[in-house]
Amino acid sequence: MHENLQASFDFASPKARQQLSRFARESLFFAILPDRQSLDECVAIQQWLQQDYLPLASLRPPSVVHVSLYCVGKSVLIPETMVAAARRAGAAIEACQFELAFNHVITFLLPQNNAIVLAGNGGRELLRQLHVQIAIEMQRLGEDANLNPNFQPHATLLYDKDVVPRIALQKPVVIAAREFVLLHNRRGQAGYEELGRWPLHARG
Repeated sequence: MHENLQASFDFASPKARQQLSRFARESLFFAILPDRQSLDECVAIQQWLQQDYLPLASLRPPSVVHVSLYCVGKSVLIPETMVAAARRAGAAIEACQFELAFNHVITFLLPQNNAIVLAGNGGRELLRQLHVQIAIEMQRLGEDANLNPNFQPHATLLYDKDVVPRIALQKPVVIAAREFVLLHNRRGQAGYEELGRWPLHARG
């Protein structure tokens, strides 16, 4: 049975999503980036999935693989006031380092190409706490608090019209969350523009 979950960045309220044009192309979001080792593992899983399951799949470039943390907003053009608020929110966060463990692959069913993602519950609660902290700061700064009650840690690896069943990994991919970043996905831009980076504190 395939899991029909939210797509990457789709953290806004239903009302906010209804107001977005289907032509909206920009998004502003917080994310956790994989380190070199975990990124190499993601790339190896991408290649394996394409070879064994989805030969026509569109692979995500390694430079844009990330763990979605919090969607600040989506719009035809992201306003500078929203960018400024997000930067202030990021700087105000006080949180500890943690690890995310992804031990299986699932499919997010989407209207066009489905997303094939890494998923798992290792570190989920700590990631959710960070998600909530950012929402609180954004609301304090006068922006919408885009809380997602069904927050599912994931990293999108491929897009394809087909689906794959839930696949358990022999070895989990562990991504060390030592910092978080603010990324801007601009219309017509191949990669993401990094607008801020903030460290998480070491425990003890």
